[in-house]
Amino acid sequence: MQKPIYAGSSYSNRKRGRGKEIFILIVLLHLAGVGAYLYFKSDKPKIENSAITPASENRDPAPSVIAPVIPAVVTPSSPELKNRLSDARVAMDAGQLTDAQKSLSLLVASTPDPDAIKLLGDVNIRLLKSSLSMPGKEYYVIQSGDYLEKIAKKYNTTVALLKTMNGMESDTIRLGDRMLVFTGTFSIRVSKSRNELDLLNAGKLFKRYSVGTGKFGKTPAVEFTIIDKIVEPAWTRPADNKKIEYGDPDNVLGSRWMAIKSAEHQELTGFGIHGTWERNSIGQQSSAGCIRMLNEDVEELFDLVPRKTTVTIAE
Repeated sequence: MQKPIYAGSSYSNRKRGRGKEIFILIVLLHLAGVGAYLYFKSDKPKIENSAITPASENRDPAPSVIAPVIPAVVTPSSPELKNRLSDARVAMDAGQLTDAQKSLSLLVASTPDPDAIKLLGDVNIRLLKSSLSMPGKEYYVIQSGDYLEKIAKKYNTTVALLKTMNGMESDTIRLGDRMLVFTGTFSIRVSKSRNELDLLNAGKLFKRYSVGTGKFGKTPAVEFTIIDKIVEPAWTRPADNKKIEYGDPDNVLGSRWMAIKSAEHQELTGFGIHGTWERNSIGQQSSAGCIRMLNEDVEELFDLVPRKTTVTIAE
């Protein structure tokens, strides 16, 4: 009967031994964890002072470090600008006007580079006058009783633009035919200080022209509206009220005249946008108060904007 007593005592001793081993193992693991924590905590300052700190820490880094993550700034002399202008010209030459327009619109939005703005104006005019689609152009089916002037009035555009868009040489239209119409809204903004006229479509820059404005700031900085348009206008000289016919060298109005009037300032009369043969007067304050344009520019603008177009003149 001694054997069972011995066997039970041995088992109990072995059990107590295993308990001690487990306790020691737990203590060792705990000490190891504390040691690892103290080790990494004590090494943190070394990591912060290392060369990789700016890339891993949330603090104000030096400009040289953050420069690569800032979008490239397109400057007038940057290779990026030259490359994008070159790509736009290639697209234009290939007849890919829509692609060129999208690219140039984004470029102009990021930089006021004169070459980009000029190229955008050129592609916008070409696209508008072509049969290609663009925002602000749609097809219209000619109805009974239609004629070009009626359609132009319906869409607040010009007969000249309708004919150009549709390759028409005469005013003849046929019932049931489809024709392209312009549904956008043009407005004009003039800067006296920069001597620039911006043609806007739905408030966005469409084309920029260099102009002449009034000497000594004589051009009023108010909002006008185009009230009349005349091809090859005569000019009445203020000094003696003599009428100077178109083509006479003394006629200062050039090939087109667009009379403008202010609803708020009724006393402002006699102002307009007109052409000139004095090319060196463009880009300067050179007129008696009107907006001067090169003849080829005013003829283009004349065909695009209808009566009632808003003309906002700013300092």
